Amino acid sequence: MTNRLQSSLGDVQNATGISSQRIPTVDAQQLLGDAGVLAIVHGGETYQLMRTKQNKLLLTKCQAIVAPELVQQNQ
Repeated sequence: MTNRLQSSLGDVQNATGISSQRIPTVDAQQLLGDAGVLAIVHGGETYQLMRTKQNKLLLTKCQAIVAPELVQQNQ
């Protein structure tokens, strides 16, 4: 069991190293701005990405937040 888990983790780490060269990268500061928070709508659900006091990122599912930008786009 442990060997299989270690093997799976190794595969994930290898895949991450290879694919990170091909995926777009955005600095968290650009997304979060000075407020340190961003609402993300995915699959009809709303998530909140925020920077914690320990400078970590926390993604949580939350109640629907209607961002002014989304309201303007829909009108």
